[in-house]
This record gives sequence, structure tokens and C-alpha cells, in this order.
Amino acid sequence: MTCTIGTRSAKLETYRTMSFTPSLRWFRRLGGGLALAFVALLCPRAHARSIAELGTPQRGAHFELRTEGPSSEAEDWLRVLEAAWPQYAAFFGAEPALAKDARLQVQVYETGEAFRQALARDGVGDPGGAGGIYAFKTSIAYFFRQPSAWYTRALLLHECAHQFHGHLTSNRTLAGWYAEGAAEHLAHHVWDGKELKLGVVAPISLENYPLRALDSLRRPDFRFEQWLADGAPLDRPLGTHLVRLLHTQPGWSKRFRTLRKDLDRGATLTGTEWSRRLGAPKSLGADLLKSIEQQQQPFVVGFVDWDARRIDTDQRGTRWTLRGSAAGVVSGAYTQREVRSLECVISQPLQAGRVGLQLDWKGVQDHTVCLLARDDTVYVQRMTSNGWTTLATKRVAPARHSTRTLRVERVQHSDGTLQAEVRVDGEVMGAWPVRNSHFGPAFDSGVVDFHDLRLENR
Repeated sequence: MTCTIGTRSAKLETYRTMSFTPSLRWFRRLGGGLALAFVALLCPRAHARSIAELGTPQRGAHFELRTEGPSSEAEDWLRVLEAAWPQYAAFFGAEPALAKDARLQVQVYETGEAFRQALARDGVGDPGGAGGIYAFKTSIAYFFRQPSAWYTRALLLHECAHQFHGHLTSNRTLAGWYAEGAAEHLAHHVWDGKELKLGVVAPISLENYPLRALDSLRRPDFRFEQWLADGAPLDRPLGTHLVRLLHTQPGWSKRFRTLRKDLDRGATLTGTEWSRRLGAPKSLGADLLKSIEQQQQPFVVGFVDWDARRIDTDQRGTRWTLRGSAAGVVSGAYTQREVRSLECVISQPLQAGRVGLQLDWKGVQDHTVCLLARDDTVYVQRMTSNGWTTLATKRVAPARHSTRTLRVERVQHSDGTLQAEVRVDGEVMGAWPVRNSHFGPAFDSGVVDFHDLRLENR
């Protein structure tokens, strides 16, 4: 997957965020028909109404949101923004003083065309390839729907973080790495409909900023100290992680709090300024690399839409809740790194035709799944360029509770080959040859929540 990098434009007096576009190479691997199906699945409301038909304003304590989409979704987005307000305030150390009955204005459009028409109507200017902007001229955050539920919500949080920050500083020329890094840090989130956590490493996203930031630092021609000396030119994933490091790590956060006052006044850091204000760039680069290596997102999108719902921690470690959405296709996610085992809980009755596990992953047209049907039949199938091949079928005992626990573990056969052993509610169902242990959740159409996903590493 690829995502173009956004830019800040002082001339337009806006903060821009570029829309996310899955790579064409990935679409080609699906074939034309599947590629079009993918777009239709992720962008179900492709035909926008007139911009004059924005829905009834949804009003909260701090935000007023208008959208072309369904009111239920607008209500959910408003809950997200109101839950974000105290987290924005904690990050920036203050909150805007709004006049009585005043609220920050947000407008959401279904298409880029409707978005651009709205900006032209308001005299904001050409947004270029931006998927969203905060305009100082109107004090409104504008954006349009993106190709995933998570990224649409992330763009909402990003533009409204700019809006919140803009009302605090009234400064239109903030350093790009700082302004965009702060907004993007606050855009990375999990939301389960009730609880919002900002500034986290989302367990899954099409954009995968942690991996892209790591790739930047590891490029043979990249010199972190030179990047700083040049004023830290905008690299959105890298800026996100730099702000996160400076904000959260005790060794840097005290100096960063002092520095931010100057940054909010429009100061920039070049050359020796980094050393004078924060300390040795070499030390900063080493800490940044270490933190990014430790903050990689655990799951990668295999096919169609995956949403990050929860992150929880207990004595056994971290567990996640992911939601998959698809219509009429087998969809899956897989671990970014090979793991020893994966376990999750699914609800009964099954929300989709079949629900189960990803047993290996080599590509969209080269992977293996194990799916449990409503009649308690398990199907182990492999996708190739020729379509699906069934490797095995087996009946399992009916569910004794309202949920089922699924587990896949990497095992070695007596002949030395790699196998994936699958358990349903603790009972071994079988083991099948696989090419790697990029395990994950998988399902066959519908909307499915996978709860308490746990990984054990190799």
C-alpha cells in the first residue's frame, strides 16, 4: 500500500491532509473485476448529493458537525470528537476559549468533488490532492470520505486537531513536522463506539505509518541529522513518530514542552538549533529508531476493510479487537511478523457466512484460510491465481457458549515441514501445511468483530 504525503500551504491558509489511495499495483493483482468490487465495497456511497444538502447539524458541547452521510454515522463521529476534546487539551496543555453557544464547525462530504465545491463556495482555494483541510479563513474543518472506516475517522480527528490547535495559536506558519506530526499523532486511534484512545499505535490500518517511518529511517541514502539540519522537511509518518517520542518519553518531554511554546509562535529549528534546544541529534535519532521499531502495528490488511476497535492490556500482555467488513468475498488480515500462535474470540451466532483464521499469507492470490460455517463445518481452503481449492473439511462440536475461542499455532511436522494447528474451543481440529506463520483473522462476508486477539511471538 502507498499513501501520498500531505503538505501545509501558508498561501491557502489551510492545513491539508492528502487522501489515501491504495496502490494501483495492489489492484492489478486482484484483477479488474475484484479491484472494482474492492472500491465499491469501501466506497458504497459514491454518488454525493449537492453540497446544499448537508444534513441537519449534529451539535455537541464543543463541535457542530454536518455531513452528506447518514445521521447515525454523523452521531457516531460527533461522539468521537467530543471524546477527543479532553485528549486534545491534555496534549496541547490548554483548550480554546469558545464564546457562549459557539462550537467548532466540521463539514464532511461523500466525494472529492463535493469537497472541492464546498471549498470554492467558501472562497478557501484549490485543495490540490488533499482529502481534508482546516481553513483558517473560515475556521472550518472540511474533509471527504476515505477508502476505509478507520482512515475516514482518522482524517476527522486529524483535521479537528489542526482546528483545535489553530484556535489556540492563531499561527498559520507552524513548522510542518510539528503541526502535521501533532495532528497525525492525535489521529491514530482506536474507537469501539464508546471508548476513544488517541496517540496510540493502531493495531491495523491500510496506511501503516509505523512501517513507513521505519522504512524512511532505514533508507541507505537517508541521514537523520541532515534531515533535522534541513528543518525536518515534511515526512508525515516520520514526523508523527518524532512528535510522539518528544511528547511521551521522559528524557525528551520536558525540553519539548518548553520548545513548543516557541514552535507555536512560528519558530523553526535548523542546523545547530536542534542540539541547543533538544540535545544531540544523534541521540535523538537513535531513540527515535528504537521507539519506531517497538511501535510497529501488529496486523496488516489483507483484503477489504479492517477497523481498529480496542487495545487492552492485562497480565498476559496486549489484546486487540478488530472489525472486518466485506460483502460477498473472503477477507482477511495477517500479522506483520511471523508469530508462534494467534488466539481470538468470536461471537455466536456467527455474523457472517463463515468466520475463522488466516493460516498463512503470501499475497492476495496466495494464502490459506480456515473458516467455520454456521452448521459447525470447518473449511480449510487455499487461494491461488486459479481460485479457491479446498484442502480439508471437518465437523466440530456445536458451541457450548455464546462465543467460540479460535487458536492457530505454528508446529513442525515429523518430516520437518511447517504446519498450522487449529483449535476450536480448546479441541484440536487438525494441522495443515503452510508456507509461513503470518496468522490472522479471516471471514466470508458481513461485518465481524474479532475480540481478544492475542499473539505469541516466535
